[in-house]
Amino acid sequence: MDFQDIQIFSRVAAVQNLSAVGNELGLTPGTISKRVQALEDELGVRLFERTTRSIRITEEGSRFLTHVQAILVEIEKAKATVADTTAQPKGRLRIVAAQSLAQMYISPALITFARRYPDVDVHVDFTDGSVHLQDEGYDIAVIVGTPQDSPLMSKRLFVDRQILVASPAFLSRHPAPRQPEDLAALPCLTLGDNWTWSLFANGETRSVKVVPRVRSDSAEMLRLATVEGLGIAQLSELHVAADLAAGRLERVLPGYELSRNSGVWVLYPSGKH
Repeated sequence: MDFQDIQIFSRVAAVQNLSAVGNELGLTPGTISKRVQALEDELGVRLFERTTRSIRITEEGSRFLTHVQAILVEIEKAKATVADTTAQPKGRLRIVAAQSLAQMYISPALITFARRYPDVDVHVDFTDGSVHLQDEGYDIAVIVGTPQDSPLMSKRLFVDRQILVASPAFLSRHPAPRQPEDLAALPCLTLGDNWTWSLFANGETRSVKVVPRVRSDSAEMLRLATVEGLGIAQLSELHVAADLAAGRLERVLPGYELSRNSGVWVLYPSGKH
């Protein structure tokens, strides 16, 4: 049994994307597929169910993966016992992170990380839209808000509330909402297809479907549009902190909480490595 085939199998199981694994290992997707097929032929079982758009591990593959991961962990331990104790981390790290916090928070942190660990090749993409971590071949996602239920591991780095904001100019032209239902009659700016806003207060949840005057997958674009008076937006408190302090934006419905467990979160496929 070829050791590289085992490594390839483990990475395909984690990432569920042949092209992403090929990029990691410097191989073509076709080669990755052939190596997985060779392992399946040797074992006499199907390790993955493949379609033109997705790849999913089978029950037999999951059982095999349990033993493979244990073997790979032991090999890493063995390598560590003979490795130079001063060796630095190395390899490629693919990250997708929230664009809204890129300039002030995430980019400086990643630059510090890259300087500290020069043998790690950092590949980072920024977006405020939805991310399918494994389908797109990322190792880590840094998101703003509340993670959706998924098999991914998650860790909150710090609290960051989602709040409703509008500009003083907008509030001078429109009546300030007194209750969540008032939002339905006001121009709103939405991130992606998030048209239904849920607000919490006193143990009660109230949902309202807003009418988006402006839609974007960029929270920064929505912040600028809100400052210019185009409508009410739901944005990260960290993202608009300077605007609130300078009086360019004001809180709307401050007595309501928009998202429980909101913050800046890091998501990753498993607790190993």
